[in-house]
Amino acid sequence: MDYKRATNNVHDKSYKDLYSNKLVFVNLIKEMLNASWAKELNEENLILVDKQYILADYEENEADIVYRANVGGEEIIFYTLLEFQSTVDYRMPLRLFFYINEILREYTKNLTEEDKKNRKGFRVPAVIPIVLYNAIRKWNVPLYFKDIVNKNKLFGENIVNFKYSLIDVNHQYTKEELIKNNNITSDIFLLDQKVEPLEFFERLKAVALKFNKLTSREKEILKHWLRNTVDETVRESVVKILEADKEGVENMVANNAFMIKEMKEKVEKETRKQDRIEIAKNAIKLGMNDEDISKLTGLNVDEISKIRFKN
Repeated sequence: MDYKRATNNVHDKSYKDLYSNKLVFVNLIKEMLNASWAKELNEENLILVDKQYILADYEENEADIVYRANVGGEEIIFYTLLEFQSTVDYRMPLRLFFYINEILREYTKNLTEEDKKNRKGFRVPAVIPIVLYNAIRKWNVPLYFKDIVNKNKLFGENIVNFKYSLIDVNHQYTKEELIKNNNITSDIFLLDQKVEPLEFFERLKAVALKFNKLTSREKEILKHWLRNTVDETVRESVVKILEADKEGVENMVANNAFMIKEMKEKVEKETRKQDRIEIAKNAIKLGMNDEDISKLTGLNVDEISKIRFKN
């Protein structure tokens, strides 16, 4: 039983929509990458590039986001790959190399005639590759391109090398760290980690109790994202919990927890009974009488007789 919508396409699109919002993307870079150069980044100097670089072999599995920014007077390009495959792809450094190549090819193709001249000061923008990964299996792919090159130590600095930044939603951050951080990205990761329904509502409670610390824009973004990612059976109640006062949050989470426990116990009870029925069927095949089967399984004699008749 899981209240998160499981399909990759839905999740893929919701994350792409989410991080196509400049406010959320800036928060992601500043709070999660924690890079020194990120201090200068803001919504004003960030431009979303309407260009997709996904290669044909992977277009069904992922989405990408490209931003241009001016940092320290120089242009940089963020290439963010949203990766939701359950199977880790060990070709990732090579794929990112191809994407970086396409980005720089596009950049040089669009240079002015003056910039295309062969002169000493020629430069290209920095391309920052980021992989945002959200699956249960832990990511264990090399972060450096050189680490997938045969005999890389033999060739030293004579081979191409770069490092991509990995943001592993499910394994990189603990629940406690995400609750302590007071920003929208931490709230999203806290609610998006793969957990049981009871734990999900406990986390939702933690977010709801500090919901007013978010800005109005951040509140609307978070509610919109949840509407797109949680199951429709709990969609409205999830949003109501976020909007409630402290007492309302406590009561609604407690009510949801009670319903979840009831559903879980019912499923477990039905599963246990089905197991007992299977044991009874096997006992009948072995020639045991109804009384002994009743003692073995806990089913009454009438139930066993019906099973015997059906088989």
